[in-house]
Amino acid sequence: MDVITAVFSEFPEIMTPRLRLRRMGPLDAFALFDVLSDDAVARNFGIDTFTDMEQAHQRIRQIDANFRHRRTLRWAVARRDNNLLIGSCGYVSWRPAFHQAAIGYELHRSYWRQGLMSEALTAVINFGLTQMQLHRLEALVLPENTPSRALLTKLGFQQEGLLREYGFWRGEFHDLYIYALLKQDWLAGYGRLSADAFPLGEYDEA
Repeated sequence: MDVITAVFSEFPEIMTPRLRLRRMGPLDAFALFDVLSDDAVARNFGIDTFTDMEQAHQRIRQIDANFRHRRTLRWAVARRDNNLLIGSCGYVSWRPAFHQAAIGYELHRSYWRQGLMSEALTAVINFGLTQMQLHRLEALVLPENTPSRALLTKLGFQQEGLLREYGFWRGEFHDLYIYALLKQDWLAGYGRLSADAFPLGEYDEA
């Protein structure tokens, strides 16, 4: 079985000490809207702030379609105690032939600086490097998004440069820093899926 078939044959649910990373569904629309109707979250995520529930329903449908058509893989980040969606994370721009993908994430403001996105990304990165056979992971971050940049650095990503006016949203061009993580760097520091492999730092994605 090739890697694409293996990854997309069934949605890969992942459990961490405090989180359940699972498939997003229609019942998550209210919680997703609560996340992305926050201007600070949406701005750093690179989208317009949600103002209508239909936007949340549409995003969930798009995420599901992308999985069914084997394009991207995005997890709902939910609390284990109540299964409530508090954010999402996953892979975009996956290029299997080059063993590369980009990673993205967002988290509800109420859960910032609790180490939760560190925990989620630790599991997702391990999945990508093992099950998706990735060698290089990339992330693009606004220069002013200091918490997200600190989170990536904590997880072993290295800043490789500034992409000038690379992003465009809200009618404006935006500079973006590019961060990258190589498989050998990750295995040297975080390569085990166990309770102590989840760094509980003070920085999380805004």
